[in-house]
Amino acid sequence: MQLEQSFEVAHPVATVWQGLEDLRATASCIPGAEITDVQQNRKAVGVFRVQLGPIKAAFAGEAEVERNDADHSGLIKGAGRDGKNATRVNATVEYRLLPVNDAATRIELKVDYSIAGPLAQFSRGAIVKEIAGSITRMFASNLEKMLGASAASPLSAASAAGAAIPSSQSMQAAPVEAQPLNFVSLMLSLIWRRIGGIFRSSHS
Repeated sequence: MQLEQSFEVAHPVATVWQGLEDLRATASCIPGAEITDVQQNRKAVGVFRVQLGPIKAAFAGEAEVERNDADHSGLIKGAGRDGKNATRVNATVEYRLLPVNDAATRIELKVDYSIAGPLAQFSRGAIVKEIAGSITRMFASNLEKMLGASAASPLSAASAAGAAIPSSQSMQAAPVEAQPLNFVSLMLSLIWRRIGGIFRSSHS
């Protein structure tokens, strides 16, 4: 199945591109995602946790990341498997950064994925595209906050000025297990949004 999404963040392309270089931080912006190890060949090991009511799944796997500095585009190829129900996921994500103006960036995403196993029944239908849109909006909001915090930190200012950063300060914080992405909560919010849209239309 293929999905296309796009969003804008209030930061220049160079800032966003540099921020996406940090794979752990970028993954933390995605609900349910966590990177546990990053290897030197730009291969990331991690887990994506989801919850569908009483059903919980943790897709452990690997992803290979390619980045093109020339046109600010990238390719992510990943695969994961849930150990409890043996559901398997394969996904390819293409992304490109485009300048909106000197202070804003548009990020375009193309996702091609497949799900095989017991949970594949939840990957069909138009509702999946709406859920993907909700996840994209959450990612955009979290990415905006991450980039803003990074730009405001003293370490970023020191780095931009060429000052040496002590190794104890430059170390990343210990990873915290990501909370599972709650599909039921997302679906309920979409239903309420649709109901609200119906009422607004009837009163317009």
